Amino acid sequence: MDPGREARPVVSLLLRRAGYARRVEAATVRRRVCVLALFVLVGGLAGVPLERPCAAQIDPDPAGRPTNAVQIAERLDAIVESIPAIPAETRLRRRLAHATFCLPQNVLGILYYGLLQVLGDVLDTWEMNEMTIVVTGNPLGASLGRYIFVPAFALTEDAVRHEYGHTMQGYRHGPFYLLFEGAASFLQAAISVVFPSYARGYFDRWPENEADELGGVSKEASTAPETQTPTPPD
Repeated sequence: MDPGREARPVVSLLLRRAGYARRVEAATVRRRVCVLALFVLVGGLAGVPLERPCAAQIDPDPAGRPTNAVQIAERLDAIVESIPAIPAETRLRRRLAHATFCLPQNVLGILYYGLLQVLGDVLDTWEMNEMTIVVTGNPLGASLGRYIFVPAFALTEDAVRHEYGHTMQGYRHGPFYLLFEGAASFLQAAISVVFPSYARGYFDRWPENEADELGGVSKEASTAPETQTPTPPD
């Protein structure tokens, strides 16, 4: 019997197994790259500054900074009370928008919220109209879908209003919100890190100035924050 003929089936089997292993490995790598890219995107969007860079908000008086669960809850309650409630019909329409027209950013918000839960960085949550405010223990914040993420040290009414304004932009542009407002905010934030002088006008440029307007942020926030309470648009 020809030994070479007997060896051919074995060699063929080994080659098939090697090909299968390579395909499995390639698929695994692709999945890992996709997951990594997703978290990079979430992290990038979350890195956009939340609010006007004024001393009263970035470095608040220690006596007024919420430092425990009770103080955070009291601050959240006061903020939500100061923002006018919307009709039930409007709330329903916006929640439907989160499940359809604004689905991409809402999915990112759910994923980012889950990541914060895993890391143990969720300090408190509070319902406000159609939104969920999530107070975090890290310095990153974002407005993604129905979620507003605010660091505890920056928990002010103007911060929440500013992020609520970004939510209003999301209602306007739907799935293109991440490409328009999200990309513009991220790009300007990245430039501000490299060129600090550029950061001084961060909130005077689109889309941040529009978010301030839509959310009802006080024009005098740098000197007298939380003095106005205009109603956010429907």
